[in-house]
Amino acid sequence: MLKNINKSEPIFFYVILALWLVPIWSVDYFVTGDGPCHLYNSKILLDWSHSDAHAFYKPFYYLNTNFEPNWLFNLLTAPLLGIFGSDWAEKIFFTIYVLGFGLGFRYFVAQINPAAKFISSIGLLFIYHRLLMAGFLNNSLSIPLWFWTVGYWWANRDDFRTATLLKIAGLMLLMYSAHPMGFTYAGIMMFAMLLGLLGIEGARDGFRSSFGLFYARTSSLALSALPSLILFAEFIFRRDWSSEKSEFDLRGTLENIARLTSLRTMNSTERDLATATAIVCAVLLLGALFLRLKTRKWQTADGLFLFVLLVVYTVVRPPSSISGGLEVPLRIGIILYPALLFSMATASFPAWAKLSTQLAALVLTIGFLAARLPIHRNASDYASEIRSCAPYIADRSTLLTLNYDWTGHTPQGKQINNGIWLFTHVDCYLGIDRSVVISDNYETHYAYFPVIARWNTDMYQQTDKDGINFDHRPPRADMLDYNRRTQQNLDYVLMVGYNDTYKAHPYTQEIFAQLEKGYNRVFTSEWGRAVLYRKK
Repeated sequence: MLKNINKSEPIFFYVILALWLVPIWSVDYFVTGDGPCHLYNSKILLDWSHSDAHAFYKPFYYLNTNFEPNWLFNLLTAPLLGIFGSDWAEKIFFTIYVLGFGLGFRYFVAQINPAAKFISSIGLLFIYHRLLMAGFLNNSLSIPLWFWTVGYWWANRDDFRTATLLKIAGLMLLMYSAHPMGFTYAGIMMFAMLLGLLGIEGARDGFRSSFGLFYARTSSLALSALPSLILFAEFIFRRDWSSEKSEFDLRGTLENIARLTSLRTMNSTERDLATATAIVCAVLLLGALFLRLKTRKWQTADGLFLFVLLVVYTVVRPPSSISGGLEVPLRIGIILYPALLFSMATASFPAWAKLSTQLAALVLTIGFLAARLPIHRNASDYASEIRSCAPYIADRSTLLTLNYDWTGHTPQGKQINNGIWLFTHVDCYLGIDRSVVISDNYETHYAYFPVIARWNTDMYQQTDKDGINFDHRPPRADMLDYNRRTQQNLDYVLMVGYNDTYKAHPYTQEIFAQLEKGYNRVFTSEWGRAVLYRKK
């Protein structure tokens, strides 16, 4: 079998890649924390071209006229909703993401060292990570785009034809439209690899001739990057920056990296699998370093080691003071392991190491799926129950959601997950097949998304009471006064995951008093996890 490892290697890779599609296609809804909200805003964008829907949304939203990062998800899914409908759009998007990540990782490794493509089987373990399941979908999209962009540039670094430069420019614009994280690290990686080439070729051919080639490569790359760099500079200057700096926990950060907590996507049951993945990567890294030291020969892609050092620096010194940069250490931390795996690809591994690595990747994949699939199924059932309210909500209406259960519970009362708030915006599924203004559309509060909320009708602000709103635990909302404040109606109120834990709380008593006065109950879902009220 060792003699046929090169023939069996693609089989391992594509079997594992296919397995990673199972969580998407085995359920009705692939629930992520912010994902339903992002998909809901794609529906708003799709509706915007229709005059009647536009007129309905106009008192509540307006469009961002700047081309910002964080747009790519909406640019992809708005057409998918229009073509395939709400039941398929989300599945197709996540399929594109999984295939883009896996094939992009493999493509980049092949440009570094075709004999190291077996490493891409380990790379597949990083498709699902905490950021993805939290619903940071544009950030997640930027990672596979990083692979494709740098891989294509590296393969064509000495091709200065206009067509090639335009392709690189297009890829960089795609990265820019996804998220600054992938865009920034792709730029750092390309610069590090250029410096590595300069050092290696300079030592071999002399720095005079090598610097000329370095200049040609750098200037052509800069020309391709110019449109996206201009947009990125404008974005930076438009941003509001916070003067506050959160305290940085170096020990905790290093511990999280060592235990690979970014792969604990939803539940503590994934802990040992994440640690095992970190161990496999560590063994592979030690093996790569041993093999490289043994050969004592520079490789053209050795600038990747400089890139790893730069990533390590940003991990231990993260820019956590950036306004709006939620989970910055976690966002940066997910970059380190792919960076290390790409640097390992510069080594020439023996056949037994390749086979062992692929077997480990297959076993870990099966383990992760066994831990995660029950959670995905329960999450999908939860979303299906919430969406069962849809037939009772009229088109062109407004909906206030009171969510009492962000982690979710099964009908038997068992917690669905204990790792993230998976159901913070699960109610937004109610807006993906009809025109509805939903209260917890948090995305519209960030100026870098396509749709922006109007403050005078924003339910976060205009239903608050004493500075506390429906986003509080338990929720609080001044529902009966919304019309006076905004001259708009609050047509429906949806209670999600309510249980008697909050029954005696004064905010809950306020809510029920208002419901009794101004609303009628029109629907209760099968297991009582969704209760819908309509304005009298």
